[in-house]
Amino acid sequence: MAVYKRGKTWTARVFWRDQQNKRHSHSKGGFRTKKEAMDYWTDMDSKHNKGVNIGENPEFVEYFWQCYEVFNKPNCRYETRRSYKTAKGPLEDYWGHTKIKEITPTMWQGFLNKLGKHYAKSSVKSFHKKYHSAIRHAIQDGIIVSDFTYGTNITGTTKRTRYDKVQLPSLSHIQEILNKLLERRSPYLMSAKDITFYGRKVGLDKGNICDYVLALQIITGVRIGEALGLRWRDLHPQNFSIDIHHSYNSDIHKLGPTKNKASYRTITVNPQIFPLLEELRKHNHSEFVFGSPTTGLPPTSNATGDELRRVLELLKLPKDGFTTHTLRHAHVAILIHKKIDWYYIMHRLGHSNVKTTIDTYGYLIEETKQIDEQQIIGLFKNAFA
Repeated sequence: MAVYKRGKTWTARVFWRDQQNKRHSHSKGGFRTKKEAMDYWTDMDSKHNKGVNIGENPEFVEYFWQCYEVFNKPNCRYETRRSYKTAKGPLEDYWGHTKIKEITPTMWQGFLNKLGKHYAKSSVKSFHKKYHSAIRHAIQDGIIVSDFTYGTNITGTTKRTRYDKVQLPSLSHIQEILNKLLERRSPYLMSAKDITFYGRKVGLDKGNICDYVLALQIITGVRIGEALGLRWRDLHPQNFSIDIHHSYNSDIHKLGPTKNKASYRTITVNPQIFPLLEELRKHNHSEFVFGSPTTGLPPTSNATGDELRRVLELLKLPKDGFTTHTLRHAHVAILIHKKIDWYYIMHRLGHSNVKTTIDTYGYLIEETKQIDEQQIIGLFKNAFA
């Protein structure tokens, strides 16, 4: 035991040897009494005997990012990598250079409370899942003994965020959007530059190849990356199906894997889709269904979103917060209205469990519920005549 006095305070120092017989030590000073220093030494010695790495105490933010670089980054999609960078921001702002061993459950709850004031609950849950992964690694590495997130609660703001500012269209508006997309579609045009080249007026008389993409999203519910990544070999007109086996990253112009294993799927589609898409084959000369006639590559997700906003403006529909992903919600709204089973919707969307599907899209039941209630009223209307 190494407990000694330095000036007016006491210091405790623990010594140990690693597997290579190299000697290490860890010390802490500033104790007012010898007993406090001895208690600390006993606690550290006990933790060391239990396998805790008492000599290592990295900064939490640094350790979180190290875990991401080692365990997550090599195997995750580009979008997931971007989400980790987003999650790192609030962690840096709040914890700074705080050491991981200094964090207590109370401190962690304070952090979650602050996140809950600025982010929706779903976003806080997404952040927390990433943070907690690093915390579990810290326990496995013997850096900390227990999980300081245990027993804490996740909250979220009820204020409107950029994700819920969108006014989702009614079923009739969804049909209007689809009709306008089909009306505007043009296999020749893809970008504003191309539109100018062909002598068209941007956003007025003709659309572009993005209209095909957006129409497909409404009809199938696929994610934007899944739609852009479709190749001609993925279409199967003979059995009315489409393979969703890749996702296109328009930032790096490459195909990648789907979001998860459940997203790797084959879905049934309307037979009318295939003649619609065949309009593109004779013009684009590309392996991609939505390949440009000039580059052979699909449009970017941003270009597709720009065309969607032009369509909403033409229809005088609210476009605040409306993105290409909103069309996935629109597709689910149609399925729910048609009384399609939740488990079928789960598989069609590429979710790994039905809870995710219901949690994400359950709010869409409201319009169908109102229609059902009117039908119930009508059923018993004559019973009391």
